[in-house]
Amino acid sequence: MLYVGIVMLQIVLGPVKALGQRNPSDLFAPYLTNEAPKIVKELGEEIENGVKLRKVIFQSYTYQEAGVMKNAEIFAAIARPEKEGNYPGLLVLHGGSGHAEIEKAKKWATQGYVTVVLDEPGVAHPDKTPMSHGPWEKYKYGENRFVVRPELSSSTLFSAVLASIQGLYLLYSQPDVAKDRIGVTGISWGGYLATFVSGLANSKIRASFSVFGSGYYDHGSTFLKNLDAMTARDRGKWLKNLDAGRVAKHIKTPFFIAAAANDNWFYPPAVAQTLQSMKGEANHLYAPNNSHKIEVPGGTKGKSGMEPGWLSMERLYFEYYLKGKGKRLPKIHKMETERMNSGSYKVRFQVTGPKPVEGATVCFGPVGVDWPKREWETIWATDLKNGWFEAEIPAQKVKGGLSCFASVSDSRPVTVSSTIITVR
Repeated sequence: MLYVGIVMLQIVLGPVKALGQRNPSDLFAPYLTNEAPKIVKELGEEIENGVKLRKVIFQSYTYQEAGVMKNAEIFAAIARPEKEGNYPGLLVLHGGSGHAEIEKAKKWATQGYVTVVLDEPGVAHPDKTPMSHGPWEKYKYGENRFVVRPELSSSTLFSAVLASIQGLYLLYSQPDVAKDRIGVTGISWGGYLATFVSGLANSKIRASFSVFGSGYYDHGSTFLKNLDAMTARDRGKWLKNLDAGRVAKHIKTPFFIAAAANDNWFYPPAVAQTLQSMKGEANHLYAPNNSHKIEVPGGTKGKSGMEPGWLSMERLYFEYYLKGKGKRLPKIHKMETERMNSGSYKVRFQVTGPKPVEGATVCFGPVGVDWPKREWETIWATDLKNGWFEAEIPAQKVKGGLSCFASVSDSRPVTVSSTIITVR
């Protein structure tokens, strides 16, 4: 039982600044202060290869444990170009079992961004975060995420989300950051956090990019087993307050999810529901037969070691939205299917984009197979020269039904996909 050895924990709130608008989350509303967290320790500053790096520890919250008042403290680093100026800002959120991505922060700084990275308790591996301290330290990696007792804040994910929000406020407070040009990116659990942060503090964010991570874990994810182990009441409480998909409806700014169609952690239905909940410009890709990698143009395959993002197309994405450079990504707007007399299915889809499409495909796989285990087949689509593309799936492939999606790539390279539809 998870209750063995748990110390009663009470979060103590300090003064809360009025937000002037409806709060998207009752759990986190008291912490949406728009104020940078208090720096409790400076760990020094260094300059190397045109990048200035400052390391700090900030106070996240005050809590009472076993009758003793303590401060939860988070390690963070701020990387910026050495040359003075006004730069776009980027919050970079590491994945599960990771820690503050300092080297990645430096790479983004060389591209002209002020970048904040931090340890994300509950997501980070405790053995890799010796300078971050709080109630999460008494748990092994991965423990105590899917709990709501004795309080919602007992979940280590509460500390992860809160620290990430405070990392955004820390970034926003930097004097050389352009306040209207701030982005958020994260991978895996960091993608979950990027979604959460973008929903809780959307007015501070211009654009977001998630690699693999999403919300709506109950719509399809490896975490269903964790949710199913909870009582119905606890599960509902967790989903309402700690599932990132439930705040996605507050996202009104551009958001991109790079998803692996066979991901072992985040399944396409969860990704799709997260995107559908957003009010802003949402776009995505699905990489077929991939799990936690993106082997499509613009993805992880062949990515230069000098690229700052997890995918090569991240840099192009943020250059467009945060610097006004380059062109927007293509978009697949419509996807239609038609059953032919032969029993085959014709798939048509409409694409708009600033550059010619260099590759257009339709991927299809059987229904009734767990998402991580589906085998996707790929066929090339024909350009109809009017913004529409077309491909035909042979009749023998349709028996029993199938799921399919379209993808297009251009020369930059970047890739985007359609929604996944089912035909029978």
